[in-house]
Amino acid sequence: MMTLKHALNAKTTTGLPLPTTNCNGFTHIVPSPMQDPSYFDAYRDQRYSSSTHSPSCYSGCSCSPPSSGKGVALTLDPYNDLHDLTQMSGPLTEEAVLRALRHRWHNGECHTRVGSVLVSINPYRGVPLEHVLQHSRTNQSHHIQRIASHILKQLIDTGISQTVILGGESGSGKTHMSQSLLRQLYTIAGGGTETKSFKHLAASFTVLRSLGCAKTASNSDSSRIGYFIEVLLLDCAIYRTKLHCYWLDHSRVVRPRWGERNYHIFYQMLAGLSQDERVKLHLNSCSAHAFAYLNKSKADNTERDRIRFESWRSCLAVLGIPFFDVMRILAAVLLLGNVQFVEDGGYELDIKGNNEIKSVAALLGVSGVSLYRGLTTRTHSLKGQVFKTLCDAQMANQTRDVLAKTLYCRMVLTIVKRLNSLKRPSISHSSGSSDDTRINDLCIKPLRQSSPAPSKSSTNHSSSSHSSVGEGFIGIVDMFGFETTQCNRLEQLCMNHCSETLQQYYNQCIFSKMQATCREEDIQYDIQVEYKDNTPCLELLTMKDTGILSLLEKQTFKPTSDNHTLVQSINRTQQSNSVFQAEPDNEDMFTIKHFAGDVTYTANDFLEANHDVINDDVISIFQKHTCNFGFAGYLFAPELKALQGTSPKGFMFRISPSPPPSENSGKSEELASSLSQDFHVRLESLMKTLHQANPHFVRCIRSNEREEANCFDSEAVRRQVRHLQLPETVQLMAGGYPHQIRFPLFVRHYRFLVRHRKLKGLMEKAQEDCKVVLDCFLQAMDQSKLPYISTRWALGTRHVFLSEEAWQCLEYLRDSRQLKAATLIQSLVRRWLCMKHWPTLKSVLQAKLINSKCIEYLDTEPIYEGIQSPPSSVGKTSEPDRCEAGIVEQTCNAYGLDVNHPPPIPKSRPYTVSGGIKVDFPQTRIMKCNFPDTCSEPLLVAGEPVLVTGVSATKGLLVVEHNSCTLHVPYQFTQVKTNGLTVGTKI
Repeated sequence: MMTLKHALNAKTTTGLPLPTTNCNGFTHIVPSPMQDPSYFDAYRDQRYSSSTHSPSCYSGCSCSPPSSGKGVALTLDPYNDLHDLTQMSGPLTEEAVLRALRHRWHNGECHTRVGSVLVSINPYRGVPLEHVLQHSRTNQSHHIQRIASHILKQLIDTGISQTVILGGESGSGKTHMSQSLLRQLYTIAGGGTETKSFKHLAASFTVLRSLGCAKTASNSDSSRIGYFIEVLLLDCAIYRTKLHCYWLDHSRVVRPRWGERNYHIFYQMLAGLSQDERVKLHLNSCSAHAFAYLNKSKADNTERDRIRFESWRSCLAVLGIPFFDVMRILAAVLLLGNVQFVEDGGYELDIKGNNEIKSVAALLGVSGVSLYRGLTTRTHSLKGQVFKTLCDAQMANQTRDVLAKTLYCRMVLTIVKRLNSLKRPSISHSSGSSDDTRINDLCIKPLRQSSPAPSKSSTNHSSSSHSSVGEGFIGIVDMFGFETTQCNRLEQLCMNHCSETLQQYYNQCIFSKMQATCREEDIQYDIQVEYKDNTPCLELLTMKDTGILSLLEKQTFKPTSDNHTLVQSINRTQQSNSVFQAEPDNEDMFTIKHFAGDVTYTANDFLEANHDVINDDVISIFQKHTCNFGFAGYLFAPELKALQGTSPKGFMFRISPSPPPSENSGKSEELASSLSQDFHVRLESLMKTLHQANPHFVRCIRSNEREEANCFDSEAVRRQVRHLQLPETVQLMAGGYPHQIRFPLFVRHYRFLVRHRKLKGLMEKAQEDCKVVLDCFLQAMDQSKLPYISTRWALGTRHVFLSEEAWQCLEYLRDSRQLKAATLIQSLVRRWLCMKHWPTLKSVLQAKLINSKCIEYLDTEPIYEGIQSPPSSVGKTSEPDRCEAGIVEQTCNAYGLDVNHPPPIPKSRPYTVSGGIKVDFPQTRIMKCNFPDTCSEPLLVAGEPVLVTGVSATKGLLVVEHNSCTLHVPYQFTQVKTNGLTVGTKI
């Protein structure tokens, strides 16, 4: 049943596409006749029929012509108006899918549906990524608007939280899609893009884009941070958005690959800082080649970097983050790279870059001596005894790089925490409308330092139902894309592990779930889909004790282990695994057969990258009594608290702190102790959140590997289509039952079809009610103007199984009924509001009518019969006698007048004269005759006293206030009320 609130919020514009609702799928827009009549004409020669397609107790279908078998549009070009690949004619092969995508791409259509899945091809044109949130309209907006509307409708209808999972390799446009979707969600349910909350969110992404994106070999704007965007809703309105970051590529700060760039912010700051600012930050050069951490790539577009830096600076101001605090950390990181320790034959190490280490110390607010000691000494603890040793040059340089990574990583994570601390006022549950929601100015409060993880609200909002309508969250998963490079390191292994996990989740939701449910309930379908199961690859990575990540964790903390030992252990354990291949020519390499291709990993730095620790000798530099830069000290606040202000004790801390246990899994288990294990734990926590919500999938594809606009590389697209298993998805959506709905939910959702027949309404009779609903569905299809397409369904023991076409038709009928109901409810509410305000409105309209009649009366009628009308023409007045100029000038001087500027016209007098007495306004007068005298029911009757408030702007009229109305009455119609005591001034 449609509630009053839903009806008032419904759109009743004729001809708009009608978004449909599914228990587990994306929007399918069934065109209305006003919008796309060709959609209906394509099926005009088809007919409904029914047959048996399963041995279940009840089933039904309607068949399409023999040539198509799927209800395909009968047009000369099979790809014209083909918005859903499930409606393709002929064999549903990889070549057919590729041909359809290429045809639509050349026609400017970058988005195509495959049933409940959306396919998006990155065209490398249109609105740039940095302008997506600010741009008023993008080339994707009409597709994204449908998705956002459907997700919000699903949340309201079912009370279950929703998630959007973006899948695809690096450079396929996942981030662009996620931000376009986020903008549409705010447009619909967040108060629009002009609210302060959205401006803060847009500024947050601008800041993080510079800090977390870099140019790689395959993507010039690759996001090295994975995001889970959690949009929290209450009463159908967005009240908070949280960003959960997953960061792996720490080593890029100190060791970018040849031909690739470091993070964008370093190049942008060198291009955008003024000369005075560079002096304050000890940056004597503005060239990237002057810094060791930046000189491995060619110079890029400095003007573009300068423009982006100005935007980044302004966004920091919007968020209330001190600009120079952040710049001091970034400048210190750059200058640390130019500090090099070398052996000089003595006890202490010599420094190349003595000025740089002094500048770093000044920027961090510490002394140069304490910084030198922290980088060149190491504290050890053995059997309760604490002792110090001097580092060699190699170890000191490694410690320098660790400090640089730690400063950058913790600064970014601290900024993320501050972005998530933007508070919104609480929203009352008793609010009758989302219009009552008010988002005030946001305030920023620092949070305890820890790495982001899915919040507790994810679990709280992910229950099967919520206490109020429109409560829950919408999650957008924009994680790492599948990636392979010339030298694949630990971060590539973790990124591809994430891609494998999300691909398995896709397989479970799209393929496994339907097939398993059909087998359980003895439902047969036309096609057997053979999809590639990537479970063996995930077991290779995550299996307890024998998985690669488990072996890596064990070897990381063994004092005698090295990378060569690690690879030997992996080869020995996984030698019989079909998805693993050892590399006999190189003992530090191994190959994994991922779902998107084979990747060879180089493990010569796996242990060092996985260790991910910093010793307390460096952290103790930033204690309060030795560091006067509060922001730098805040980055290490938890560790400094653990040290309790004492000298170093040989402790080791994580470069990027692990999240608290309550934010991971809710268990009191120990925190992850390495980079890979920490990422694995957080990824499992994310998957738990996704399993508790209703998923929607967007498959993103690169149009070419050169990032060229208007270039469709068929081989590159074919490879991605195969790896994403789009042909298998098309086959299942076209020939299977992708929609399974439990009996009670099906009856509750589509009971509107049963108008005059009664339903049992009992749980044990739900299957019989479903039969009644489906019978009425066939009748409604015959009576409606819907196109004749193939619809199939089957009844199992617990579920109604629907084909894609049947589900679309049901949703179209449901939306049409809701549209009519919403229109009726809105008209009744408008009538009630009009009747409620009619008395006030009536008096206003009467006043306007009276004034208009008065003006019309004065323009057409004489004042009254006793006064003669003025003559039609008045003779011309004779010209005054001309005086000599001298006489005029003497006269003006005598009276103080200016010859060239005549005196102003005197204002109308604020009184009238009656019987030689000046009477001021307001005054009481008596009507001499009726006004208007031509009306059968005059407004003012002769002898009636009236209140005159002044002289009208129209000559000869007085302003009269009567019954809260203002009238303009001729002067001759009234006379001053006299009783012998007229109050005034005697003239």
